[in-house]
Amino acid sequence: MLTELLLTVMFPIILIALLFTFSLIYWKTFEEVGIGKREIGLLIAGSSFTMFMNMPLFVSKDYFLALNVGGALIPLVLSFYLIARNSHNFLKVLISITIVSLATYMITFVTGEGVVSYFPYYFIPSLLSSLLALLFYFRSPKAMSFSYIVATLGVVIGGDMAHLPEIFSSPFAGSMGGAGIYDMVYLAGMISICLTFLFVEKRRTTASEKRMERLQREIYAAGEMMDIGGDYRSIFRKIMGMDIESISAREERKLLKRMNRMVKIYADPAKRIMAFLVDFAILFPIILLSLFLMDFIMYMVISFPILVQFLYFLFFESLFGTTVGKALFDMEVRNIYNRNADFMAIFTRNIFRIVEFFLILYALSIIFIVISPKRQRIGDMVADTVVVEVSK
Repeated sequence: MLTELLLTVMFPIILIALLFTFSLIYWKTFEEVGIGKREIGLLIAGSSFTMFMNMPLFVSKDYFLALNVGGALIPLVLSFYLIARNSHNFLKVLISITIVSLATYMITFVTGEGVVSYFPYYFIPSLLSSLLALLFYFRSPKAMSFSYIVATLGVVIGGDMAHLPEIFSSPFAGSMGGAGIYDMVYLAGMISICLTFLFVEKRRTTASEKRMERLQREIYAAGEMMDIGGDYRSIFRKIMGMDIESISAREERKLLKRMNRMVKIYADPAKRIMAFLVDFAILFPIILLSLFLMDFIMYMVISFPILVQFLYFLFFESLFGTTVGKALFDMEVRNIYNRNADFMAIFTRNIFRIVEFFLILYALSIIFIVISPKRQRIGDMVADTVVVEVSK
């Protein structure tokens, strides 16, 4: 009994450790299919820190249905992103999801605790997804993203959505993906991606190659911020007055820090704090009114204000690149190349807003904004975004 309990508790942690190790050693293979630093960050830190957050979908007197942020929302958003990123064939995706959904429906049951499955049957969706991925993309790294998509969407449709009529046949309070990183939705995706990885062609990059690629990227990004054209070598000569080849690994961090400090458009920390206070002043009455009008169970009183913040910043930054507070101080969210940030970047930086809330109520965020060369908080570092001052 103790061994079984320990294995249950440790299993998601083992999967997270495996994914992190694989992506660290074979990062080029993962990046090729759109599973880079921000996506790994979402799957590991994002899902782990938000597994207790539930986004309400349906609320009435005797019924409460939500979407767990870490266990369902993040995997779902990531799945749709990977479909678009890899241009997966719609028919192949549809057929595979249908097969996995049917299999998941047959091995899941509605109990007083919600939708459950039992050992070893809960491994079937992951195994099926991996087999289908390797059938369609044998040896190709695309099989990793395909298996993750099929496993995640298959379990959500077959395990949660298909059982909704049974669930709502009596008063119910729960959430899809409610167990967070211990939920079948999250675990199916993680198992499938780790399993499929073992059978695809891998590209291992040496430490020196990885360092040089990171260096090129940082130099090019700084050049774009300062509107300096040319390749990364010419950019570095213009900024630092020296050749890139002359930099040792020991000098790299110091020089990059100095180079980024020369970029003058990164937003001032004081302005960012003031902009946040303006945005919070807008949100505060909305949060109070919502809590007063809606009959939430107690844990929602704690999580709902954080979710409202997340949705507010996600909505305005993804549509307009700024919020009301940032716009008042002439600031916008951009990617590190001073271009419009895509939806996944905005989603990631705002998921990590939830993470940062629990890290001493944004205190660490303020510290990072002050001390980091690009004025980035933790979410910005993961998402590769920056807040810049713009002239109107």
